[in-house]
Amino acid sequence: MKKIECIVRPSDLDPLVAALAQTGIGGVTAYPVQGFGKQRAKGKGVLMPKMKLEIFALDIEVDLVLKMISKVTCQGGFGDGKIVILPVDDVVRIRTGEQGPKAVF
Repeated sequence: MKKIECIVRPSDLDPLVAALAQTGIGGVTAYPVQGFGKQRAKGKGVLMPKMKLEIFALDIEVDLVLKMISKVTCQGGFGDGKIVILPVDDVVRIRTGEQGPKAVF
């Protein structure tokens, strides 16, 4: 299992969540963040508003999720965002005590 984190433009959030829902992904967590990379506001180092999404995916779903994120968010310029893929050792559903993929999907 993997945890996919991505930072995207706020305007890409709704289309991305809709596209991910169509793939059958079990869930998405999204929250507003601020930061900067090469998209800085003319070198002033101003923090830009972005959205961060966290998605748990089975190993076999990762490529599909990455393609979907890129398809929806890529505009070909600075500020398109970043995607990070992290290994997940375990997940526990607090309500039931289920562990592993059962706790997510």
